[in-house]
Amino acid sequence: MKSLDKKSLDKFEEYKLFAELTDRLSDRRQKISNTYLTVNSIIIGAIVFLIKDTNLLSVVVIMPLIIGIIVCNVWKQIMYKYKKLISHRIEELRELENHDNMKNCHKMYHAEDKLYPRDRNGVLIKGKSLNLIDKEAWLPNIFIITYLLFLVGIIFYTTFKFLT
Repeated sequence: MKSLDKKSLDKFEEYKLFAELTDRLSDRRQKISNTYLTVNSIIIGAIVFLIKDTNLLSVVVIMPLIIGIIVCNVWKQIMYKYKKLISHRIEELRELENHDNMKNCHKMYHAEDKLYPRDRNGVLIKGKSLNLIDKEAWLPNIFIITYLLFLVGIIFYTTFKFLT
């Protein structure tokens, strides 16, 4: 970094603080995902235990399935809000990089355009970026599909058992 005057240094300190806070926000999002992943793993384990060891295929098993679906929907909402918030912060950091007092500093978030390509208007090009948040957002959907498959299986098994 070249020699900076007082205004540039103040802007750079603002940039550093904002980048650090954005990083913390991203870490918090990851911790939340880990927590929800653990909760869903526990729910799946409980369902498997109830089916395998107790042969309970009734409301007792359906309740954890419904709870799992609700938990996943909350998880999806949180992920969506974090994505919006982190995207907003990154846009603000990009704006800070364009500030006159930052002209002698490396533009890290602009350099990341190679990983996250943008069109002429600066909008991310869908499907062309290394967007990990979108890929991580599939986790709740995978659990929801698993819960629904369990539910359909229980309904078919119960119906077949009832008919015979």
